[in-house]
Amino acid sequence: MALTSVALISVAFIEGCGPKEEKYESVCQITRQDVVETDAQGKPELMDLELEWDPCPGDQFQVVRGGREFAQCMMKYHVGDYVPVHVLHEWDARGYYKWDLFQVGDCPRPIERTSEGSYEKSQECTERKAYGRPVGFTCSRKPFRQLVKVCPWMARD
Repeated sequence: MALTSVALISVAFIEGCGPKEEKYESVCQITRQDVVETDAQGKPELMDLELEWDPCPGDQFQVVRGGREFAQCMMKYHVGDYVPVHVLHEWDARGYYKWDLFQVGDCPRPIERTSEGSYEKSQECTERKAYGRPVGFTCSRKPFRQLVKVCPWMARD
């Protein structure tokens, strides 16, 4: 197992002098679809889309915002639809990996690294008890091992 890790690190350094980026394909269910802005003719200019990662364990959600071309393309899909997604998993200069979607269904979505509106909601929660009675819960935002095994783009380190 250690050799595999070393080989992977070596390949990353050879290819790009740093951590590499990876691309994945998965499937998500559309759970929310909101047109945020429209043009004078009522066509969507900006859209927010909430997606649930269907194959990933637990409740894993992704919210993406897209511009005019993406918004207009996404109008053919509806809440409840399952769509293929393309994921970019890359190193962030702040010292961890992050991911974003560059295509939903057959709609390309340019990734804008500095724009707001896109984020993931990924956490694992466990119930807390006192004297055998539920008193709340504790959540961890760090991906757990089973999640990363099934959905490797959610790894942070």
